[in-house]
Amino acid sequence: MSETVNLTIDGKALSVPKGTNLIEAAKKLGILIPHYCYHPDLSIAGNCRMCQVAVKGAPKLTIACNTQVTEGMEVATNSKEVKDAQSATLEFILINHPLDCTVCDQAGHCKLQDYHFEYNAKPSRFLEEKEHKPKAVPLGPTVMLDGERCIMCTRCIRFCDEVTKTSELGMLNRGDRSVISINPGRELDNPLSGSVVDLCPVGALTHRNWRFNSRIWFTKQVDSVCPGCSTGCNVKVAVRDKQVVQVKARYNSNVNKEWLCDEGRYGFHRFLPETRVLEPLINGKVASLDEALTKASKMFDDKTAIFLSPDLLFEEFSLISKFIETLPVKPFTCVQYKKRELSEVEKILVSPDYAANFKSAQNFGLASEDPSTQYIEGIAKLKEGSFSSVWIIGDRGIEEVEGISLPVNSVGFFTNAENNLKPGIVLPARSILEKSGLYLNKDLRLQFIDRLIDFPSNTEPEWRLINKIAEKRGKKLTDAQSDRDLTLSVLNPEISIFTLKEQGGVRI
Repeated sequence: MSETVNLTIDGKALSVPKGTNLIEAAKKLGILIPHYCYHPDLSIAGNCRMCQVAVKGAPKLTIACNTQVTEGMEVATNSKEVKDAQSATLEFILINHPLDCTVCDQAGHCKLQDYHFEYNAKPSRFLEEKEHKPKAVPLGPTVMLDGERCIMCTRCIRFCDEVTKTSELGMLNRGDRSVISINPGRELDNPLSGSVVDLCPVGALTHRNWRFNSRIWFTKQVDSVCPGCSTGCNVKVAVRDKQVVQVKARYNSNVNKEWLCDEGRYGFHRFLPETRVLEPLINGKVASLDEALTKASKMFDDKTAIFLSPDLLFEEFSLISKFIETLPVKPFTCVQYKKRELSEVEKILVSPDYAANFKSAQNFGLASEDPSTQYIEGIAKLKEGSFSSVWIIGDRGIEEVEGISLPVNSVGFFTNAENNLKPGIVLPARSILEKSGLYLNKDLRLQFIDRLIDFPSNTEPEWRLINKIAEKRGKKLTDAQSDRDLTLSVLNPEISIFTLKEQGGVRI
């Protein structure tokens, strides 16, 4: 058991592990000490000076980020002396900062704006000419630098030095002429490069892909989980007009800290096809949903195969497992899974799969311990014509199409109207971005995903289509009327959706 230290902050007593700094200690009491350069997963720089606090007995104010707790320490974060120091520090930081909030992408979620309102809120007394620096400088394929806005917190530099260890960035010059720069002959193109924008507390670093696409207050922001691979990185997604306009990493010390790979961040669009399946199809012709479901319910025999998309919900795998138990003959079942080689930087965060929820399939016996081999076996049998009926549940149930010819008795639960597989029956399904539910990551952490985008009215989630087909066979599987109802039906009573969202998931 680690040694604990007793102290008081703003008159409130607490005990924290020895070695804790004052910013983290204050968080335990719900006291947020302002800071720019400090980040819990980066080294201490101590250069913004915004986190000054008063420690009883100390000759002057001290920075909370680099001050560790000691037994009996008495700390004040809200005294007049501290507030005056914070106000003066903020005024100093803003001396050369351009007044371009009206055109800055960070406006609305900028710590300079927030802290100015809370700790300063005074007109500038600086009358001299501001220092001008390079603007709109591409640092690489994903990140743009506006040097005038930079406050030299060095978070971006430390991230590239300490986390990715690629060291693309550095600082040039001194004093108010200091500027972040790309190292000679380099560009910021590592697989986690977009993370520096999340780390930037101001508007100095912005996403080249998303510059000027929307003001943040015009968007709906939703806490969710990236469906790109089985790491299950926590994200905050901004949506406007049914389009993803920005993705930020959301802090979770157990999963991704505050990092996010570029493939996941900039790849959300691939889960929402431009051309949608909006009506059931039978042999390429529009049919009623009841007719399509009735015909599909009869497509089972002793040579049936079910190919499952790896981004179905935990609840959907649960329901599919129950559905299979009602069939007279157990079909061949596999989840689409492919391994890939990763670079050393990718290994920091990325999983060697594109199968975000394959662990849920394994949990319900729908995928083997080696899902890649099982999937390859299924594709080989399909090409040989070993199956007389085939079910593809989800767009990504079968990834490749070359050499594949589906039998007449085949059903596809699709969102993408341009899917090159042509099953006999196509049912209008929903994208993972249009559903809410549970994901189980590679480390068996169960996390809750909120729906990001409103779904087309004629579509149904895969679980509801499965339930309706089961009803046609006289085996109703659930009484749930919504995604949330279904989630509650499979959760352990001791676990709530609130717990999953607030605690960043739980191990099962």
